Amino acid sequence: MTALPSLREVSSGVYGAWRLARLDTKAMAWFDRTPDGTARSFWAAIICFPVFIALLALRVSPEDWAESGVAHILLVESIGYVLGWAAYPLAALTFCRAFRVGGGGYDYVTAYNWSQILETGLFLVVALIGVFHLMPDDAATILSFAVLLLVLAYEWFIARVATGAGAGVATALVLIDLVLGAGLSRITQSLY
Repeated sequence: MTALPSLREVSSGVYGAWRLARLDTKAMAWFDRTPDGTARSFWAAIICFPVFIALLALRVSPEDWAESGVAHILLVESIGYVLGWAAYPLAALTFCRAFRVGGGGYDYVTAYNWSQILETGLFLVVALIGVFHLMPDDAATILSFAVLLLVLAYEWFIARVATGAGAGVATALVLIDLVLGAGLSRITQSLY
C-alpha cells in the first residue's frame, strides 16, 4: 500500500474538493496529481469508512440486522465498499484512456476520491435530518432527492474540469459511477 498522505495533503485534497464544489475551475491546483498522489487519494476511503458505517446503521432496517446479523451485514457491505472504491476508478481510468481524455484519468480519479469526503459528510447530514425528523417526511424526501441531484452535478463538474473534456465525457463518467454504484448496492443488499 502507498504511504500515508500527510495532514497537509489531506487538507489540501479536501480543500480542492471544496473549491470544486464552489465551481472553481482552478481547483485542480490543490491536488497532488502525481501517480503517488493519486494512489494516496485512496486513503479518502479510510477517512470515509466510519461515516459509511454510520449511514449503513441508519439505512438497514432493524429486521434485517436481527435476521442476518450485524457481523454478516458489516462484512458484506464492507466488501461492497472496497469493491466500489476499486471498481469505479478502474472503470474511469479505462474510459479516459479509451477516449484519450484527461491524461489517462489520474487527475480525475484524484479529485473524485477527495470529493467523496465532502459527499459522504453531506449524505450523513441528510440522513440524520430524516432519522431525527428535523423536517416533515415529504420535505426530507425532497431534500434527499435534491442533494442527490446536487451531488451528481458536482461529480459532473469534477469530471469536466479534471479531464478537460466535454460535457459528453463528463456525463458518461457520472453514468458509469451511477450504474456501478447501483449494481454493487443491489448485490450487497441481496446478500442479507
